[in-house]
Amino acid sequence: MAVNLEDLRRGVTLTPSSSSLAEEEVTFKGKMKALYRKVCVNYWPYWTAVLTAAILNVFWFALSGGAWGVTTEFTRWGGHLLALFGIDVSNWLYFEQIKMRDMPWDRGSGWLIFGMLGGALMTAFLSNNFKIRVPQQKSRLVQAFIGGILTGFGARLAMGCNLGSFFSAIPQFSLHGWIFMLGMFPGTYLGTKIALHPLIMGKPKRKKRGKTGANFGQVSPRVQTVLGIAVAIAIVLGSVYYFSFDKSKLAFALLFGAAFGICIQRGRICFTSAFRELWITKQGALGRALALSMIVSTIGFAILMSLGVEAKAEPASLGVFIGAIIFGIGIVLAGGCETGWMYRSMEGYVQLWFAGLGTIVGATLLAWSWDRAGLYQLLVAPYSEVNLVESWGWSGAIFGTVALLVTWYLFITWWESRDSQKKLTK
Repeated sequence: MAVNLEDLRRGVTLTPSSSSLAEEEVTFKGKMKALYRKVCVNYWPYWTAVLTAAILNVFWFALSGGAWGVTTEFTRWGGHLLALFGIDVSNWLYFEQIKMRDMPWDRGSGWLIFGMLGGALMTAFLSNNFKIRVPQQKSRLVQAFIGGILTGFGARLAMGCNLGSFFSAIPQFSLHGWIFMLGMFPGTYLGTKIALHPLIMGKPKRKKRGKTGANFGQVSPRVQTVLGIAVAIAIVLGSVYYFSFDKSKLAFALLFGAAFGICIQRGRICFTSAFRELWITKQGALGRALALSMIVSTIGFAILMSLGVEAKAEPASLGVFIGAIIFGIGIVLAGGCETGWMYRSMEGYVQLWFAGLGTIVGATLLAWSWDRAGLYQLLVAPYSEVNLVESWGWSGAIFGTVALLVTWYLFITWWESRDSQKKLTK
């Protein structure tokens, strides 16, 4: 196709020629290229990514008896790090409650996280989206670390992050999931106000030539594609290895983790955006997609629970609400929730590496504070686990949960339209 230089100067968008489109539509090679571009290069619509994640979560629950979650394992990692420095955590109440034993590579929860990181890294490479990105303002690294500490501390006080205490908890009919959600609204609102304060924002720095140039940290597309294929092969070989040694639980954890990692990276799933953008841009596309996907999860979890798969409920405590507020503040300051910083760190965002490290530190700090600072006795122990199936019956639990999720969907839609309604009334 001939290129007009004047069109390029004016910014005119060029489209493929009719012959190239015909080749893509008809030939096998063209169709494969189009499929690759659709799956591995173009970002997925929110609803595609979160609905896929929801269905995977139902199957993972059926297979493992536990739903998708990550921060419990990150807390165990903190315990392992303390052990490396000679600190005995075997008598810490929190580590006793979360059953800390073995090493991460001996646990399904460990391989679930390894798989998520691997899946996100694989698709980051295959989409040519990997690049070492260092923030211009180095204070962002400190901010991300502090935000990560708050995120980890708040998540474990709430007995789970946006996955374990929200995305997976509500479909399991655990009341604490709704309490966590309520805490996320003031938490992300406060986090937004703090993050946008001039003292935190600071003055933007002008880019300098050299290390901050366009090519710094860039990996060529060809190399990225090769690396992406290598990561995919490593994931497959790792699962085959564990299957061959009759460790199917670890193999499935790796495969499901990789599938979750692909979903969050391709769909840009970050729960921070789902709540934060309500306060900044009033955009709720991700929030609505989450509501619909959780309705699907609710139905799937209900079927499995009726067949005897035991659901997990946490105490509907004050600690959950306070933890959710702290978590909401933390994820905004850090620049991403657990899923957000995991996939973006695999894309080369150095700021999110600090957020991840802070999450482990914060979760470990909460584990220390659990009995030594009396948080468990004060904020958790006086409260009981509440499963809505036991309280409302099957019909009440299912229809009540679905109705509340539909209400959330409608609330987001109304919230988005408020500015438009104000303009129409003027």
